[in-house]
Amino acid sequence: MKRIALPKKANALFYPSLPESAHACLTANSWLNGSNQVLLLISDSITKSESWGEDVAGIAEELFPGLSIHFHLFDETPNPTHPDAFERNCERASTLSLLTEFAEGKSSKHRLIIASTPEALRSACPILDSSTDSEIKINAGQEVDFARITQMLAEKLDYSSEILCEEPGQFSVRGGLIDVYPINATTPYRIDFFGDEVEEIKTFDPTSQRTDKKISSIRISSCKQEGSGLKEGAFFDYVMNSTTWVFQEPELMFSQFPLCFHQSEKVAMNKVTLSGIWSEDQIVRNEYIGFSEIDAGSGIFEHAIRKELIIHSWTKSERSISTNLELTKTLENEKGQRVNRLFELLKIQDQQNGEIIIAAGAETEIKRIKEIITEESSLERLNPRFLPLGLSEGFMCTAPFAGENFQSFLIDKTRGIILATSREILGRERSRRPMRSRKAHVQRKEVDQALDFSELVHGDYLVHHQHGICRFCQMGKIEDDSITEEAITLEFDDGIILHLPLQESHLLSRYVGLRKAKPKLAKLGGKAWAKTKSEAERAALDLAADLLRLQATRQANHGFAYSPDDQWQKEFEDAFPFTETPDQQKAIDQVKVDMESAEPMDRLVCGDVGFGKTEVAIRAAFKAVMDGKQVAMLAPTTILSQQHLNHFRERMSDFPIAIEMMSRFRTPSQQRKIAQATSAGSIDILIGTHRLLSKDLDYKDLGLLIIDEEQRFGVQHKEAIKKMRSSIDVLTLSATPIPRTLYFAMVGARSLSAIETAPVNRRPIRTDVVQKSDELLKRAIGLEVRRGGQIFYLHNRVKTIHSVASNLEKLFPKLRIAVGHGQMNEEELELVMTEFVAGEYDILVCTTIIESGLDIPNCNTMIIEGADKFGLSQLYQLRGRVGRFKRQAYAYLFVNQTMGITDKARKRLSSIKQINSFGAGFRIALRDLELRGAGNLLGSEQSGHVAGVGFEMYCKLLKESVSRLKGDEVSLRPTASVRLDFLINGESSEIKKAAGAYLPDTYILEPRLRIEFYRKLSSVTTSEDADRLEEELKDRFGELPDEVKALILESRLRCLTEQANFDLIETKENELLLRHARKGKAGERTFHRIVGRLPKLKQKKPLLKLNEIIEFLKILIHGN
Repeated sequence: MKRIALPKKANALFYPSLPESAHACLTANSWLNGSNQVLLLISDSITKSESWGEDVAGIAEELFPGLSIHFHLFDETPNPTHPDAFERNCERASTLSLLTEFAEGKSSKHRLIIASTPEALRSACPILDSSTDSEIKINAGQEVDFARITQMLAEKLDYSSEILCEEPGQFSVRGGLIDVYPINATTPYRIDFFGDEVEEIKTFDPTSQRTDKKISSIRISSCKQEGSGLKEGAFFDYVMNSTTWVFQEPELMFSQFPLCFHQSEKVAMNKVTLSGIWSEDQIVRNEYIGFSEIDAGSGIFEHAIRKELIIHSWTKSERSISTNLELTKTLENEKGQRVNRLFELLKIQDQQNGEIIIAAGAETEIKRIKEIITEESSLERLNPRFLPLGLSEGFMCTAPFAGENFQSFLIDKTRGIILATSREILGRERSRRPMRSRKAHVQRKEVDQALDFSELVHGDYLVHHQHGICRFCQMGKIEDDSITEEAITLEFDDGIILHLPLQESHLLSRYVGLRKAKPKLAKLGGKAWAKTKSEAERAALDLAADLLRLQATRQANHGFAYSPDDQWQKEFEDAFPFTETPDQQKAIDQVKVDMESAEPMDRLVCGDVGFGKTEVAIRAAFKAVMDGKQVAMLAPTTILSQQHLNHFRERMSDFPIAIEMMSRFRTPSQQRKIAQATSAGSIDILIGTHRLLSKDLDYKDLGLLIIDEEQRFGVQHKEAIKKMRSSIDVLTLSATPIPRTLYFAMVGARSLSAIETAPVNRRPIRTDVVQKSDELLKRAIGLEVRRGGQIFYLHNRVKTIHSVASNLEKLFPKLRIAVGHGQMNEEELELVMTEFVAGEYDILVCTTIIESGLDIPNCNTMIIEGADKFGLSQLYQLRGRVGRFKRQAYAYLFVNQTMGITDKARKRLSSIKQINSFGAGFRIALRDLELRGAGNLLGSEQSGHVAGVGFEMYCKLLKESVSRLKGDEVSLRPTASVRLDFLINGESSEIKKAAGAYLPDTYILEPRLRIEFYRKLSSVTTSEDADRLEEELKDRFGELPDEVKALILESRLRCLTEQANFDLIETKENELLLRHARKGKAGERTFHRIVGRLPKLKQKKPLLKLNEIIEFLKILIHGN
């Protein structure tokens, strides 16, 4: 075997002894000052390549804002059984598609960066072929056979036809619209056809399904990843443009990837090597660059020109903080070190005549450095430029080398360059890296998930808002008096059947009680439902009044107004190593506004597991301590208290704040000492379970109470909390799936912050429901261990937990396995948990003790034995213990193959597998029909009413009551009935004078989507709402047919009728009847008259009649 090397005639440069901190800047400068459009970065691992590529792409976007930079990874061909196989294949397809696009002549304003490894480059790829089997291209204005395109998507490209196009590899067809999400794209596209002509192509948001911007053309790559069309080294055929190839440590690659860099002496034995990148036609056009940190060989660059640069680190100071100092001294010391580093930069600027550039990944870091420079008058000569990138390490290069190799960074090419990073100046543990955009995924942000009729099965209980509790039978078309309309068939008591028109589906909600007992069906036309509903309405009104009274009392009380953020608060927040999500930042700002007000705060922060609620609490706690107040944090379990203690101590390690915990992990004597220290005021933050509510615990000056998972505390604890609440600030955190309908019903009585956006690089958890087998265990655990991660193995029986652990030891003799369960003594359990968090064990075999809030970023695989024995909410909570970091997380739900699984268990497991979207916890609760603690949260006196009318109906009544008591104008309007004799709700071939007002199935194909829009129509309260809905229908389904126009106009008419204070609008031939909502003096019902007569309609056609009535109502409301 002989080593391969670049030919002597290659345009190649090798940089020996070049620090890695300069690699990204030198790469970007060399590439962008050349004419090559494509850049290939090759390192020994895909992780290193990705990080390097992100830095180069960020630098390119900042230095050349006019360029459009495309950045992609090209990893090895994944094993088909790998859980991420589809995503990785999508990314590979995107890269190959873009290379083809660039080869066809992409505009010079576009540049492509590909990060890869030697092994990935030689892996099998689809053979480059001009046929349409592997890719199709569609341009706006092009003539294309509509039917043929849909057929090709399904058959040749293997895309799946769906109701809604939400994920890569899907398409959906509606009328003359095709929605498609190409696997090689980052967003889905809507193709609008006029006959067989492509009228326009637009991108759209997969969540809202609304279009965004127009584009001229798209490429759709095939989903088929296997077959005879794959060839090793085929990647090199795609690289037809002039390309810059950059290698990190080329000498080391010879030993790491011998097959890529060695050729056999015998031609027959030859395998594909990387010599494919310097074929005869490419060698003249391409540029090759190699970097090595030490001069110990040059790999394939043995014939290349060597170029030595004098580059070294600019900073010599080390970060050292003594946490034993007093707070002011500690902070002064930290600030002093930062000022010293900036003085060091100023000194280099003067001595070396260099330009200072500071790379900072977050806006707050740039702001902080500018503040330090402004505060120190002697630093005013330091005039750095800022590069908004989270680079980890800086470097220094003197003139004239800087002008030759980093000219794109310099204003004056005769000066040197000093690149410093915010991490070095501010002394951060890690740099903040703003994440590059990934594929657009569906993020369910609807606060209340509407009733999904596709999930309903025969026998499910529903609540009809007018008639009561009923049973769902089916959905279909019914014919009555020559009119065909869609209806939902419902069964009431005594087997009476009601066919409810689809237009009235908004009157239905799922019945969710507080117990598993089956509810009693209502009698159709009986008085019992009206009585139950009116009692629930009165109870809801009383509760609403109580809530608002509580709010008024709190507003009347004067609490402590905290001072605005000071320098220390800014320092503390700067130390947060991640970038805040928009929702998280909004919640933080809202909490601060509340704390700085004299009124006591009562704010609820709710969001799914891992969305960053704890950081909101930590910042609030720090703010309270800075103003000399004590903070108490209440958690439902001992393990969660320990987790919070560790987290708080870690975040506040630079500040000598006394943080302690009160729980069963502390001995009685330790608890007594902590209680004494708390009453003396020497403990700033006390974290614990309900022990914090004990009467023997006295706080010297408590300012803030933080409650985690409030609904998990009992009634007695809640009473104790209520007593503490009256004058101190209270911040409640909640992630448990109690439906948000309740929280929103209480809005106005309690401030609410909802964190609904997942962290940028968080990925949904992959869930597999499988039969247990040793083979699968080896694959699942092996996959996690290979990437350096840890595993939760959940076995919920203490008796047999040790035998399960010993079986795992036999299967994995090299792995370290620990056992943790609730019957262990406190010290032993705490030690096991602490060691597992510290990474001293690979597998933790445990019971459901991990359910509440354990946060271990390195643990991203969860195996649950006997998953069919758990409730859905519990499975969701357990699964939420993994996937709390940027790595892909996996949950394997094992079921017992020898014992049968009940139907209910099968449904639960199916649901947990389907619900992978973030924020799904609230949907899960309704699916499970087990509202843990919902009765508690409302109070026992309300539980009977909830059981009587159903939870969702009760929340609706509560929300309406709160709005009415607050004097909300829309909620005070009457509810109007609309009876127009010239409109019908379905198709009719016989009634000539009447027009249809419905959503035809030819316009919206799927019943689920039709129901969704009927429900949206029913909630329209203003003309603006109707405008938005009309625009959405046009955007998603095309031009409105007359039936839909009539339906929208009918909604507008209803809104205006209510606004004009009428509760009925009716037409009889050409007469218009408008009934006043307010009764006459004698209790009689009166109609609107003009000079003693009912108004007459002049128009004959239905749509014109609707417009005439609308204009008439507008005149009544606003005058002429």
